[in-house]
Amino acid sequence: MKCNNVIYRHLWLYRVIMRLLYWEPYGKRFRHVCQQLRKTDSFVLELCFADVVVADYCRRHSRAWTGIDQSDAFVAYARRHRFDARQADLLRPDKLPLCDVCIMMGSLYQFRGELEDLFFRIKACSARFILSEPVNNWTCSTGLRRIMAVWLTRTEPYADPFRFTELSLVQTLNAMQHDIGFEYRIVHTARDMVVEIIWLK
Repeated sequence: MKCNNVIYRHLWLYRVIMRLLYWEPYGKRFRHVCQQLRKTDSFVLELCFADVVVADYCRRHSRAWTGIDQSDAFVAYARRHRFDARQADLLRPDKLPLCDVCIMMGSLYQFRGELEDLFFRIKACSARFILSEPVNNWTCSTGLRRIMAVWLTRTEPYADPFRFTELSLVQTLNAMQHDIGFEYRIVHTARDMVVEIIWLK
């Protein structure tokens, strides 16, 4: 399945846009996530992976990595570099591969209407969920910069312009916490908010 936005069809362009939106070293946002991996996390599942930075980190540290993304271009690039990348639409109710920890970076806003279902599916396949969501970049600003950022990062031509802020992300997690059954802690907040979610039985 092809994504409509051109940045999801060319990894080099995706990297350029991400550098523009974050205005900081490209690898910095990935380091905050990789630092949350434990020695016991042998199997890592990354949803909406886009780039292979986390995959490469896992390879260097002898961890198994599986990535799922809707973009055929991103999946093809990962496969060319011999990573276990799979193409799938996460809005479909398919079971996710079992893992020690699941990661999602910069994509939660795309699932605003299906968050509970997505969280239940992630809970069923993992012990922990590391979430990194932008809360302080151009998409969170106002005026022309926000319009540009939302247009550049949309996955569909008429996608919802909604993006999380620090407050709305915390409110969303609090609203789902009891019904789904999880505890969470915020481990980092800057451009992105990085959250460790631990599922309760």
